[in-house]
Amino acid sequence: MPQLFKKISTLAVKVYRNAEDAVIGNALYICTDSRERCNVRLLFDYLFFHLLLLIPVALIGLYTHNTTELLLIVAFLISLGGCLIMVRTGVPVKTVSIIAAFVTFIIPAACSFFNNQDLSLRYSMIWVLSLLFCYITTNIAATLSLGGLLCSYLSLVAWMKVNNVATYVMPGFTPEQSFIFTPVLTGFYIIFLIRVLGAHYRNIFRSEHERTLQKQRQHSSLLSQHLTKQFIILKGLSRSGKSKYLDGNRELLEACLIEIEKQCESAIDYLDNSPHLES
Repeated sequence: MPQLFKKISTLAVKVYRNAEDAVIGNALYICTDSRERCNVRLLFDYLFFHLLLLIPVALIGLYTHNTTELLLIVAFLISLGGCLIMVRTGVPVKTVSIIAAFVTFIIPAACSFFNNQDLSLRYSMIWVLSLLFCYITTNIAATLSLGGLLCSYLSLVAWMKVNNVATYVMPGFTPEQSFIFTPVLTGFYIIFLIRVLGAHYRNIFRSEHERTLQKQRQHSSLLSQHLTKQFIILKGLSRSGKSKYLDGNRELLEACLIEIEKQCESAIDYLDNSPHLES
């Protein structure tokens, strides 16, 4: 049994890596900014794992014979797949991120509306995730727009509930089924949150560590070049001083010694004033 789990885990990682390379390989190669690279990976994870989450949602829809929700899931699948294709074809990451954030809000909102305006965790967690994703990968204007859309929908639902406005309800879906499946789907979205956002911040820390190491290497190289130059000068002055000493020219010898002292002080000052980077 452990060997079977190991093989399944290895296969899952291989599928994920191959999909990542196929979709965002070119984007990662072009990007030079570490933050932008992290956002590209976050966008891929957000789309990839959302597609995986559609599997249990679709199974629940099949179990409850919920035709309307299955049709919306198909629309969800096409939209997320289209976002992956756009990333692969070179559409700017910020543009695709805005589309993905609004898609992952609008389609679940449609499902919520036809499911008797359900505002349970099953849908609210998706909306919160879309807002977080939008804020991290795009800008405050897009996030506020998405937040305003969410508040508008919640206000519409509140108005309909207060005024007892009847709407179409998905066939085959009952409140009892909602109580049963909401905890299951909520658990899936908690795992989604931990995996996607957790991996994003791990990538940020890794990028910062790599950038710190690069700065350290650059600083060490500059320090080595500067000190090598100082030592070459000192070596030349030492030879010149020795020559003047043998010739009995005390004045020039004293000048060489003074210059050697200045070069030593310059090297010491450079070492004292150079920035020390933590590893």
